[in-house]
Amino acid sequence: MLTFFGFVIGAVLVGYGILKGQAPPEIFLNWPGLAIVIGGTIASSFISYPLKEVLRAFHSYYIIFRSGTHNYVSAIDKMVSSVRALQRQGVEVLMRHLNASSRLWILKDGVQMMANGYSKEEAQCILEDQVRWKMAREMKQHQLFGAMARTAPAFGMLGTLIGLINMLVTLQSEPGQVGIGLAIALTTTFYGLVLANMILSPIAEKIKERAEHNLLLETMQIETVVMMYEKRNFVYVRDKLAAYLNASSRKKVNATAGQSMGAISEQPLKRAA
Repeated sequence: MLTFFGFVIGAVLVGYGILKGQAPPEIFLNWPGLAIVIGGTIASSFISYPLKEVLRAFHSYYIIFRSGTHNYVSAIDKMVSSVRALQRQGVEVLMRHLNASSRLWILKDGVQMMANGYSKEEAQCILEDQVRWKMAREMKQHQLFGAMARTAPAFGMLGTLIGLINMLVTLQSEPGQVGIGLAIALTTTFYGLVLANMILSPIAEKIKERAEHNLLLETMQIETVVMMYEKRNFVYVRDKLAAYLNASSRKKVNATAGQSMGAISEQPLKRAA
């Protein structure tokens, strides 16, 4: 939600500056210049990156509007409860619960590997590879939007140069139109700067921030799987995972972690047909 409000506030401030200026607002509408900036930036992305990466990056553009920060306290509660359920009810009950409700995909994969007979070292290696390559894919999207943010002002300047050339060609026949022609030419630089600094750069940083939050949560899940293999007490698991958080969050973890155990225990065990 804050992402959307950020875009709205930025657009309102830019619009306010345009309306309060001396130039008529319609002077800022330069459709050919806008086409040069947006089309050129997208074309440069297609040249620099594979089509699949570009499409995935544009898909992440929509994701950032609905992806907030993780509730680490709630996630640790579920992880600690999973450790307790494993020790009290076994891997079968825990697997059914995780398959039905949990979004902790690394934890679910780790428990599945445990059920399949993987050793601790094998499971840890595979899970770390999954997290590492997922992080690499997300950072590729960050790099793509960062490259677009660097390219957009350049295409804005290109559009300005095209406008200046056209203005100079008509200078002799229409000398009174120099000011308007120069203003129209400069709008493409305006478009490039707005696109880079209000849209593309914030998106790139948002993707990076989301990837870092995901990495922290996934690292805690790997730690939980390793401690499951080691048969650690749930109190140790709670304190180990709480160490990733700040002081106020650690207090919440100490007060709530493990309380989801009841939901797992109450889930009925279905008989195989």
